[in-house]
Amino acid sequence: MSGKRIAAIIVLVALPIVACGDPTTAPLEVPQLQATPTITPQPSPTPPAPLAFEVLGENLYEDPVGSLRFLFEVRNINDFDVEGLRATVILRDADGQSVASQSGYSRLDVVRAGDTAPVMVVFFLVTPDFATHEVKIEAHEADYLSGLLHPRLEVADDVGRVGQWVPYEVLGEVQNRGNSAAQSVTVVITCYNEDGNVVAVGTGAPEQRVIPAGGSSEFLVSIGAVSGEIASCKVQVEGLTGGDD
Repeated sequence: MSGKRIAAIIVLVALPIVACGDPTTAPLEVPQLQATPTITPQPSPTPPAPLAFEVLGENLYEDPVGSLRFLFEVRNINDFDVEGLRATVILRDADGQSVASQSGYSRLDVVRAGDTAPVMVVFFLVTPDFATHEVKIEAHEADYLSGLLHPRLEVADDVGRVGQWVPYEVLGEVQNRGNSAAQSVTVVITCYNEDGNVVAVGTGAPEQRVIPAGGSSEFLVSIGAVSGEIASCKVQVEGLTGGDD
């Protein structure tokens, strides 16, 4: 370029320099671990001991309509009363496999310690083929009903005889020896053959369902099904306390 000079002007831009702090690295803060509380292992609760029962006088037979009936008594060998006693009969084949099962309840609502109660389990209108059978008993310690039962009911003058319209019948008298009336009174009959096997059970009520303190009421219980000759019968009675007279 003639007559001119191009002057190159270089502009230096000075950037401010920020002073850095102490280059020494600061220590990191490490979070403190919390101590884990020590847990003392607790022993597992001890399961309650199973209740103890004894099955007595077993007898089984086929009734006229084709049902298979199991009759027996259950003895409460615990040192306390039980209620809600249920027996389950399990039929098994030769290989031990279950082929049928059925349950029945005690004829008594409460079975006193050391006492017995009859049970009848019926396989209705069937007679399964089986090789062996097993009886399982379930119940629980008496609480509610035990406190309601009348404590002084007795049976007197009981006698059994062949009935006019039924195979057998038992009659007698329920006596209230307590200081309070008895209501909802039930009479339970268990009959045995000469070998002590249960051949019949029955349930009935006295003529008066409420028996005053010191009073009595007659009963007659009909036995509709018998699986053998009756040698003896046992009569049991229970009822509820009906209040003071």
